[in-house]
Amino acid sequence: MNMIKQWGSACIVTASLLAAGAVQADAIKVSLTVDNSYALYVGDVNGATSFVGSDGNWPSVETYNFNLASGAYLYVVTASDRAAAQGFLGQFENLTNNYKFYSNDPQWQVMATGLGAGAPYDGTAASLNLLSAEIVDANGGGNASLGWQNFTAGGANGIGPWGAMAGIDAAARWVWYGAGNCNLTNPTAGGCDAGEWLVFRIAVAATPDDPTGTGQLPEPASLALAGLGLLAAGACRRRI
Repeated sequence: MNMIKQWGSACIVTASLLAAGAVQADAIKVSLTVDNSYALYVGDVNGATSFVGSDGNWPSVETYNFNLASGAYLYVVTASDRAAAQGFLGQFENLTNNYKFYSNDPQWQVMATGLGAGAPYDGTAASLNLLSAEIVDANGGGNASLGWQNFTAGGANGIGPWGAMAGIDAAARWVWYGAGNCNLTNPTAGGCDAGEWLVFRIAVAATPDDPTGTGQLPEPASLALAGLGLLAAGACRRRI
């Protein structure tokens, strides 16, 4: 597990993208880490629209606070060094709705790009375009994982080799995609390649009773319109 650091900007202010009519904005708090590295984006069901931050130092936990339209999605781009262990661990709080969920929430989806190196880890137009293209491919089932798939959960926060990660509840579990040459029962254990780089996503308003966060059965056009209402007024990261 190497310690290559890739940092996003400490604070970002993104342009407001307003859909027609009023769009509710939720206050979101995210604390996460990935072995080996990640980049956090927000967007809609059809692509990424804003970069939040990134990190390549898995022993640290980063916390981000920002406002997000209720119909928006969180995207976590991940990659490992394919040695020893790999995993995604996080705690996510919708402060507006007083709802907390974790990396092992069943509403998360994951997909494998199969592209190897070169994951989009910054806020450049090229990175946003690359990630969005892979999201579109996954939506249509034309990517390495043949669409969005279920993740596989490993041990809870505190388990080796990572130990307890400060700022994340003990209820959170390390997760990964069980594919490729990974242990399908627990793909977080032992070095492997699940078809990286991987992308995890969830609707920020998702709950077990409303997995898309829309309050109704989703239609692609309506979800895309809701995503256009993304309001990311500011995202500040602090190192824990």
